[in-house]
Amino acid sequence: MPELNVSAREVAHRLNINAARARALARAGQLPARKIANRWLFDENALERRIRSKPTPGRSLEPANAWALLMLASGGSAPWVRSDVRSRLRRRLKEHSLRQALARASKRARTHYFAGADRARKRLLADPRFVRSGISAAAHYGASPRSPRVLEGYLPAGDMNKLAYRYALQAVDERSADLVIHAVSGLWPFGKERVAPRAVVAADLIESMDQRTQRAGEELLNGLGS
Repeated sequence: MPELNVSAREVAHRLNINAARARALARAGQLPARKIANRWLFDENALERRIRSKPTPGRSLEPANAWALLMLASGGSAPWVRSDVRSRLRRRLKEHSLRQALARASKRARTHYFAGADRARKRLLADPRFVRSGISAAAHYGASPRSPRVLEGYLPAGDMNKLAYRYALQAVDERSADLVIHAVSGLWPFGKERVAPRAVVAADLIESMDQRTQRAGEELLNGLGS
């Protein structure tokens, strides 16, 4: 179970942000927390993981550019951004480590964790819009972690909401989840792919709370030539 014992003020101090920004991270699902008696309490372990993986100074990329960066890092294209933007992103990939560059792509989707989702998992495996990623796609690229218990991937946000409603999915913390959905709003970057590109899978693995899973993500980055 998560250790919900850190206040928004303490999170703000340790991340060098203000308390309002800390609460915004909680509401956006970017930092595990729960509102109890009108007070946000944060998960100590998740906070420590965020501190360890804190990117170099700089703003996170907006979703369209975040997806473009990930596709270019995977050797693909990003036709939805202008040519000058693609050039700037390619330059960023050359001038920074791939690990640092991908850390700027955190706004690409909002992650949801669910438990007790056997029927929904079967539905997703047959859904052409569901794109496997993270721990469900690591083996596709030769990385080590495998967890038959967990299904992870991307889905348009509208489809995710319908799925959650239809199957009455129960939201849980990351460690209790057997279904992880990265809900994408707006731009859908995958086309007809059923497995996410290598850099996307690596980014999802690295953002996990599990250290073994994080190492697998670093392994995939090395395979990209970083």
